Amino acid sequence: METGVTLERGIELACSAPFTRHTEKVSLDEAADRVLAAHLASKVDDPCFDNSAMDGWAVRAEDCLQDGAELRIIGTSQAGANAPPPVASGEACRIMTGAPMPEGADAIVMIEDSEETDGLVRISGPARPNYIRRRGENLILDQIALHAGTQMSPAAVSLAATMGHDEIEVVARPRIAVISTGDELVPPGQELSEGEIHESNSYGLASLVERMGGEAVRFDIIHDTIEGLRDALDSAANDCDALITSGGVSMGQWDLVRKLMEEEGTPLFWRLRLSPGGPPIFGTWKGTPLFGLPGNPVSSHVVFIALVAPWMSHCMEAHPELGPKLAEKVKVKLVDSVRGARGKLCMRRIMIKPAGDGLSASVHTHQGSGNIHSMVAHNGLTLLPPDTDAEAGDTIDALWLR
Repeated sequence: METGVTLERGIELACSAPFTRHTEKVSLDEAADRVLAAHLASKVDDPCFDNSAMDGWAVRAEDCLQDGAELRIIGTSQAGANAPPPVASGEACRIMTGAPMPEGADAIVMIEDSEETDGLVRISGPARPNYIRRRGENLILDQIALHAGTQMSPAAVSLAATMGHDEIEVVARPRIAVISTGDELVPPGQELSEGEIHESNSYGLASLVERMGGEAVRFDIIHDTIEGLRDALDSAANDCDALITSGGVSMGQWDLVRKLMEEEGTPLFWRLRLSPGGPPIFGTWKGTPLFGLPGNPVSSHVVFIALVAPWMSHCMEAHPELGPKLAEKVKVKLVDSVRGARGKLCMRRIMIKPAGDGLSASVHTHQGSGNIHSMVAHNGLTLLPPDTDAEAGDTIDALWLR
């Protein structure tokens, strides 16, 4: 087991123990936010035929060079109707948005630029060839337009339908157990006694799992006994693709997750050179990947964002730009000074806002790792290198949280 590793090394070690990726087919009604498992090619040209981008008149451009030209109306082209009549010299065909272009017509005159009287249309504006949507200008048959690893946004779902697909192959959502540990924890909604706190980490971590495309399986609180923890891990490993625990990974007498992993599991590393979130442990339990995250809520969130999310992306073979992610790396100019951490990558909470041609970042609450409010009052994390402070006015790297 390695100890005190960098974040990059932690991600590398975690990715050496992935969960098994499975795929399934789902209808487009169930496709939102799913991760595409294979490239998707179009079954059609889009558009399937030349059509009008405007309501107006399909004409020959050469007939409309003179302002006030009058053309004989020969019919109407309507979307979904029979083929329109061909347009000869001196003729115009009424046309609706999306309707097919009549043979012979090569331009569109907008309805606003015309006046209709007694079977004739007088043209008072330009005939525009660029108002014709050409067959295949968006997509051509067999073109790959959605790539494997893409998270299916509403626009991607619409595109899949446009391409002629009623179902798609997606990555099966990994089932990930979320287990909080600690004698002091009480479920929210129950009265607290002295020394107790409401358990919150499992709810936040489960939400993060879901946002990354997984299915969170949230367990009841596990109090500090080796037997209870062992039973919970065994049960979770039998039913889930990966395990996430919260608490019990530091150096205290009751840090049982670390103790049990070291004695009965297969740990790959313990502790990251990261602040906040230094003491996580990662390895496998009965062959199932296990992340032991810190109990402080900010630390558990930060370690999930920095470590678990990239691991999930790797396991699901997510597209690096189009796949699920929790943050974007950006440059920000600091409004407030922020302090770094000795020997550790420092991820302090910041509020990122557009400012001029770039982004600014400020600090709105104190930075304690127990202050989950700081993750709500801010929308970003600094990426301060080890042993580095930053002053107001400095430009630094940061993560802009989604």
